Amino acid sequence: MISARQALHFALIATAGSMYLGLSYFTAASVRPPLVAVFLGIVPLGAVALVAAWHSRLRIPALLLCAAGAITVVLNLDSLRNHAAWLYFVPHAGAMTLLGATFGSTLGCGHADALCSRIASFVHRTPLDADYLHYTWKVTFAWTAFFILSALVSVLLFFFGPIEAWSLFANLLTPVLLGAMFAGEYLIRQRVMPNRAHLSIAATIHAYREYSRRQSLR
Repeated sequence: MISARQALHFALIATAGSMYLGLSYFTAASVRPPLVAVFLGIVPLGAVALVAAWHSRLRIPALLLCAAGAITVVLNLDSLRNHAAWLYFVPHAGAMTLLGATFGSTLGCGHADALCSRIASFVHRTPLDADYLHYTWKVTFAWTAFFILSALVSVLLFFFGPIEAWSLFANLLTPVLLGAMFAGEYLIRQRVMPNRAHLSIAATIHAYREYSRRQSLR
């Protein structure tokens, strides 16, 4: 059972996320959005860069590079307002491409080495049988295809379609499709492997984040 505190926490996150996605949609589709909207587009990308720099082996040079990037942004705010869609396109297409490459690069080394197989082994802590590993390999393949197709659609819409269509896909449809992928995989897993212990969707996401965090610390 979910406690009232957890439910409230989830509701606040969902509300904030929905507001951010809605603002992102209108900002990316605007010709010259408000300055505050431009900052909101920069913050996530800047936060990722800052965290990566902090955990880098070359921490000082990386942080100095982040500082130089921040100064460059401040000096070119007016230009960024005229090209605000790029602030959303680069993270979206870049993230889809990176995730596709991350999942796809583990497909050719056997079922046990596929990324979803590794995460399952990390969670269950017990040896997984061949059928389960074959299934998790196919899940890895499905996620690889999803991310690659998402990146391709993002690029095609951004460069060859109306910017409103790209913004709709990137900022509103992508989160819905991600949720549908998690829900669909969970339902399929319950159907094709009915006698196994199954993680919930939230637990699956948490397991992936925890696995990624521990891998980054190595």
